[in-house]
Amino acid sequence: MDIIYDGRRYAGVTDADAAAMLGLPAGVYAAAALQDAREQGRRAIDAAAVAARGRHASPLAGQDGIYQMKAEAAAAFVAAGRPADASAWPMLTAEAQARAMTVAALADEILAARTAWIAAAANIEAIRVSAKQGLDLLDDATAIEAAVTAARTALRGY
Repeated sequence: MDIIYDGRRYAGVTDADAAAMLGLPAGVYAAAALQDAREQGRRAIDAAAVAARGRHASPLAGQDGIYQMKAEAAAAFVAAGRPADASAWPMLTAEAQARAMTVAALADEILAARTAWIAAAANIEAIRVSAKQGLDLLDDATAIEAAVTAARTALRGY
């Protein structure tokens, strides 16, 4: 690990003994190692959040934009009173025809999926932010590792 102390960078410091041999005061390595554990924990929590979000999204490039267009069209269709002539919403009519269903049923399905995604995304983000913030309150690597494990476990539920 690299340690920056008193304006100097010490590269590749592997343990407290190596830090002492470089003339670093006692405790400098431990503080740097703790900060390194926090940073690794933050990256692990972010990766777990990305994986959790990925379980709700398509890997197809641009598909998120399509989902957004469909959700906007579905909301507009419902707000317009679910008209029999749905030609103003080509994203909905094309998919409804392809799936042999009504535009109204498709709009309901899309809006339900959007509501479920918003709830999941909110929970994922709350877990991610809270867990990362909590790492700053912990003062040993074992506690940090336990907090990261707890966050990963919580995020696996999404």
